[in-house]
Amino acid sequence: MRRDRVAASIVLAVVVLVPLLGFFVGPITLKVYDAGHRVHAVCTVTSAHSSAGSSHSLKGIGSSMAQIVFETSDCGTLVLQRGVTRDNEDDLAESIVPGERYEFDVGAASFAMRSFLNTIRQAVYVNSFELA
Repeated sequence: MRRDRVAASIVLAVVVLVPLLGFFVGPITLKVYDAGHRVHAVCTVTSAHSSAGSSHSLKGIGSSMAQIVFETSDCGTLVLQRGVTRDNEDDLAESIVPGERYEFDVGAASFAMRSFLNTIRQAVYVNSFELA
């Protein structure tokens, strides 16, 4: 009887607790790691457009912010929010030349996991970009 309880507890931990930890702790860990580990990725931009990003707290309170979404042929979808305002978002997006290669300052872990993050519709954020 005791073995059954231990086995049930282990199964519960693996099936319920591990995914919950990954869901709540994973994004925080990724952001902290990315803040201290930056890479410069050179990517071919196929298109760029302005968009409205949003955030929300655990209480359901949220806000929206201007952002530029870069579609690239070799790096997936990248998003710039830093320095983007409602006043300059359209000009920034229009300044991007499709087919040109740009260098993006991006978090190392997010960039390494970009295929997975794009699959689950999680943005890969960049701090800055310039023509390569």
